Amino acid sequence: MATAAHTLIPSDRQFIYRFDAALSSSMGIGLLVLAGPLANLIGWAPMHTILLSAGIFLLPWALFNWTIGAATGPDRLSLAVNLAGDGLWVLLSAAILILYSAQMTAIGVTFIIAQALAVSVVFAIKRAGLNTLRA
Repeated sequence: MATAAHTLIPSDRQFIYRFDAALSSSMGIGLLVLAGPLANLIGWAPMHTILLSAGIFLLPWALFNWTIGAATGPDRLSLAVNLAGDGLWVLLSAAILILYSAQMTAIGVTFIIAQALAVSVVFAIKRAGLNTLRA
């Protein structure tokens, strides 16, 4: 995965953080606006609350990503917290799938897998570029 991520890293090493900021803010707003209809498509009643919570979380997360992307030399703690947040998102998505996929529709399972894969790719790109950002 790291080899594939190296080929995806743009010459501007902080671009991925600005890109993640755009994705996170879009997804956050989308989840806040569409939590009800998405929860119905996913087919698991608690998903409405999870989607609203994720939408609320993603807005400051987008700002955090933007701040890292705009910094001339992001500090180690910010980079570590950012990677940990992406990793935790993927782990929580996997936990939801393992524990509750039997209660979800096929669309719901696909949605959870797709967003977890997208975050995994962003995580891999960030991780691959980490050493050059810290230099």
